[in-house]
Amino acid sequence: MQGFIISRLLQSVLVVLGVSLVVFMILRLSGDPSYLMLPPEATEADRIRFRQDLGLDQPLYTQYGRFLVQMAQGDFGRSLYYKQPALPVVLDRLPATIQLTVAALLVTIVVAIPAGIICALNRNSAYDNLTMLECWSASRCRSSGWVSC
Repeated sequence: MQGFIISRLLQSVLVVLGVSLVVFMILRLSGDPSYLMLPPEATEADRIRFRQDLGLDQPLYTQYGRFLVQMAQGDFGRSLYYKQPALPVVLDRLPATIQLTVAALLVTIVVAIPAGIICALNRNSAYDNLTMLECWSASRCRSSGWVSC
């Protein structure tokens, strides 16, 4: 049993590292942040200084290593938009996120349980087939990122 738990913990660490690497690479390879964060009239010297201040002039493996060390220490950097530490910005919005999540869960339960009971009582009916189609299409929209579905 202990071997199983240790195996799962090691797998979890690898998954977290893999996801962090993918997200890090997508963010770093999506373009030069100096063009997004500095005004259009910024000079090339301003852009070079900006990259040096953020460490974006270093190799990607160095940037990723520094990112992991800072993340392990609880330092998630500074929000470039709000100009303050990122963790308090996220934690500030956490109550609203939890409230929205709980509300969505409650609506889902209130709709899904009665719909499931009705479908179970009326197998292969038009209602059952329409409900299955709606569940399938809703799951497709969610997994493909179609928020408007």
